[in-house]
Amino acid sequence: MATKRPTRRDVAEKAGVAPSTVSLILNDRSVDLGIADATRLRVENAARILGYYPNRHITAIRSGRTGNIGLYLRHDQWGTSVGYWSALRGALERAVSEADLGLLVHCGRPDLPTEEAFARQAGGVVDGVLIFNSASDPIAKRLLDTGMQAVEIGDSAGPLPYVAVDAADGVRQALEHLHARGYRRPCFVNFPSPYEGSIDQRRSAFERESLRLFGSVGSSVDEFYGELALAAVLRLLPVPDCVLCVSDEHALGLLAPAADRGIRVPDDLAIVGFDCLPTLGLSRTMTSVCTDLDTLARAGVAKLQRLIAGLPTERETVLPVRLRVGDTT
Repeated sequence: MATKRPTRRDVAEKAGVAPSTVSLILNDRSVDLGIADATRLRVENAARILGYYPNRHITAIRSGRTGNIGLYLRHDQWGTSVGYWSALRGALERAVSEADLGLLVHCGRPDLPTEEAFARQAGGVVDGVLIFNSASDPIAKRLLDTGMQAVEIGDSAGPLPYVAVDAADGVRQALEHLHARGYRRPCFVNFPSPYEGSIDQRRSAFERESLRLFGSVGSSVDEFYGELALAAVLRLLPVPDCVLCVSDEHALGLLAPAADRGIRVPDDLAIVGFDCLPTLGLSRTMTSVCTDLDTLARAGVAKLQRLIAGLPTERETVLPVRLRVGDTT
């Protein structure tokens, strides 16, 4: 025989309060309305014993909010278990859990039109949307045009409210460190992407700081990982003696082909990464610009919550970075 599902009235009878008091307490309004702690504890204990939980669908209808936020991922931001995107997704999952929210993830495809991607996020199933480093993705402008609450995490070059790191200062710290170590021919190693405005900002900072420190804007390559990237660096004249990579994945990818070519790191070539990722499993410590992904994700979720609630919110949030010196420089 099926067990009867407990109701709000059952909780009220067990706790000795009115059903309306149960609703107020279990919807986190007890503090605002001055309900005594002893009453709150009595109701929460009764609900726990009876196994009663408020119907979130009914709550959503009454409040006009679902308690869910969406995460839009480009086709190149999902399907990986290591690297920056994986680490940032993990940080966001922790932040959403701490905020007691639901997270609905949309995994984009390269053939998916912007309108269809937007429709999947804007169908009333989420209260707002987060996107990662997608300033030039058409979805960012679409979200802005429709007035849907959205926050960009990681990129400060787009039209949406954002939470980003001070990448320009990270570039400054890295190049000052390389200059102090005696390196004189810096190169910026990037990967080709049509979406991320933050890459152009880092490149601009690299050229500005290189000119200040080394007397020239330095060199740069736009190439994917590993041997291809290293070969592109070595074709430059004069050959760089140090590289600043746009990510730790790029930096790690240079180590093995450098060893295969007999290039000693850091004696012949210094390598600096970006993000201090914990998932790369290096046998040595990469010199890298450290970004606190957990703080980044929490700040992004908190900003989206404020926008959803209609509270005053600054458009720009920029978090500090620091340089971790390892044995690759």
